[in-house]
Amino acid sequence: MHDYWDGFYDSVASGGVPGEPSAFARWAHERIAPGAPVVELGFGTARDAFFFANSAHPIRAYDFAEAAVRHARERAASEALDAEFDVLDLYDADSVLSAAAQLSALTEPVVYGRFLIHSLEDHGRTNLLDLAAKALAGGGELLLEFRTGLDAGGTHLFGDDHFRIYLDPDHVAGEIVARGGTITHREAGHGLAVYKTEDPHVARLAATFS
Repeated sequence: MHDYWDGFYDSVASGGVPGEPSAFARWAHERIAPGAPVVELGFGTARDAFFFANSAHPIRAYDFAEAAVRHARERAASEALDAEFDVLDLYDADSVLSAAAQLSALTEPVVYGRFLIHSLEDHGRTNLLDLAAKALAGGGELLLEFRTGLDAGGTHLFGDDHFRIYLDPDHVAGEIVARGGTITHREAGHGLAVYKTEDPHVARLAATFS
């Protein structure tokens, strides 16, 4: 899984990802307080991270693909943005705990993950939710967008040659609540993440832990 994504972000294939912010990022921006710090997990090409940074949000972003981190750091330096990019392996419990401790020092951050948790195996997802619960204990919000089971038979323009799991929003919401979270927004359907001819069935969840 790591080698697939590290190779992808170091190849010409990553150029096929749109450069403009995702619809989810634009939606999130409308509900985030001005100037609130944003923590993006699994930033990929960093298009959403740079959108938030250019909208006056301090950014701390993580990915486990070193190539993605390298490219994002180069761009952030060239544009002199308030944005930090680091490697984080969500399958490594010690790394997750270390990141959670760092993030808990932020004031009411937004932990943001678009199209990430459906790309993780179960223990990666549960580690992510543990991280969010710790990081947001003092305030802030978790924002997630992911593919649901109703997308399993759909057309996927970036292929099906990498790991992907189709999640039940009820199950994910239950995992959040089990960690002391409160669901503050929930929706699912088509029309939320349209890309060219692909209109996946996705869910959006927002939650607090304080």
